[in-house]
Amino acid sequence: MIEVNKIYNSDWMQNGLPDKSVQLIIADPPYFEVKGDFDFVWKSFDDYLKDVEKWAIECKRVLADNGTLFWWGMDRKIAYAQIILDKHFTLLSTLVWEKPSIANEWDTRRTFPERGQERILMYANDFDINALGVIYDDPNNYSQIKKYLINEKQKSGLSMQWFIDVHNTSVTHYFALTSQWAFPIEKAYKAFQQSGFFQKPYEELRKEYEELRKEYEELRKEYEELRRPFNNYLGLTDVLRFSRVHNASHPTEKPESLTTALILTCSRKNDLVLFPFAGSGTECAMSAKEGRRFIGFDINPEYVAMATKRCNYILSSPTLF
Repeated sequence: MIEVNKIYNSDWMQNGLPDKSVQLIIADPPYFEVKGDFDFVWKSFDDYLKDVEKWAIECKRVLADNGTLFWWGMDRKIAYAQIILDKHFTLLSTLVWEKPSIANEWDTRRTFPERGQERILMYANDFDINALGVIYDDPNNYSQIKKYLINEKQKSGLSMQWFIDVHNTSVTHYFALTSQWAFPIEKAYKAFQQSGFFQKPYEELRKEYEELRKEYEELRKEYEELRRPFNNYLGLTDVLRFSRVHNASHPTEKPESLTTALILTCSRKNDLVLFPFAGSGTECAMSAKEGRRFIGFDINPEYVAMATKRCNYILSSPTLF
């Protein structure tokens, strides 16, 4: 049985993970003949793309319905991978990691200087519309609260204009089954209750506001857990400006700050994060540091030993909480 918080020295395609068991995948695969010995093992680009297809299908199998996939690549070749990935996932964003400039030789190539960019494709599973983050648009959500408010209004026999006049603003969004519905604010709800029209024998709006809010918060929490995690706490855009890794121990090592940003934005505490190409273990280590469970794979035993040591140090360190 596969263990979490561990990096395996094996091909990730033999991962043994159950279907839909992973909440986040950060895949940093070989880019094909760019950098590192592992980038030059295919006879042709077509052969490489055949493996991309296999990797995409396996990612699809293990990714939860509300999960997120990040796929790294170089600007000149990632478009080919995107064509493949688009068949299996819903594209959310095309991100650019803009690194500080390096000494350029672009004059000799007669083209524009580059700023050392790499690309990340961000995908969601398209199994369910809820996985795309629009779960509140479903009219069935909060239906018991919506129906309560609508029924109470109908029993009162009062017009919508009456409710608007009492609250002195539009309140139609409190009495709807559509995505435009909103939970009433306390001031409006109590104004309706205390208006004099909601008295015995009608007994409408008999629930106290705190009782109704508790019911709403319980449902909101339940629905929120079903949504694809996304908390853009840094206010990032699709251009990610993070410094390079100096004295990198791996040819394609990514900075801890960028990796941490992706993990915290698109996963929750204790989520399972998969790294099919773990390399020196930056992503695994940052997952451990941020309270996520992780599983990594790499076929190079030296990198696995390096990554394992790095992760074990974090996992064995005492935490403040």
